[in-house]
This record gives sequence, structure tokens and C-alpha cells, in this order.
Amino acid sequence: MSIVESLEESAKANNYKGIDKVWLEIGPFSGVEVRALEFSFDVAIRGSIADGAELEIIETDASAWCFNCDEAVV
Repeated sequence: MSIVESLEESAKANNYKGIDKVWLEIGPFSGVEVRALEFSFDVAIRGSIADGAELEIIETDASAWCFNCDEAVV
């Protein structure tokens, strides 16, 4: 599912009439090129319920789970 499809589905489920701001948490293991997403966001949301929405990207730290020690590793 694309980001726009997810926004449309969530808006429909919650009876939203529009979306003004989109927050995305993106980590280093996501495979997302943040600058490319920022560049293409306005075109991707054009004509959708999020048309004109502001994009805020929250870049998270990398973390993983160690099965041997049962701890989160950063």
C-alpha cells in the first residue's frame, strides 16, 4: 500500500474531510530515500484527500532486537 492509499483509507475510516499535515517516522533500515520522498510528496498527494498537506519527516535512530540477550540494540 502506498502512503497516499494509506492516507485515503485512514481518512475514510475516520470520516475526515481533509488532511493538513502528514507525519512519517523513517528509520535507517526503512529503505526510504528521505530527500526523494520530500521531493515527490507534493506530486503524489495532488488530487487526493491530502492535497496541499505539509509533510513532516521524523528520522528515527536504528534499533534491532538481540535474540541471544533479549535486549534492544541501538
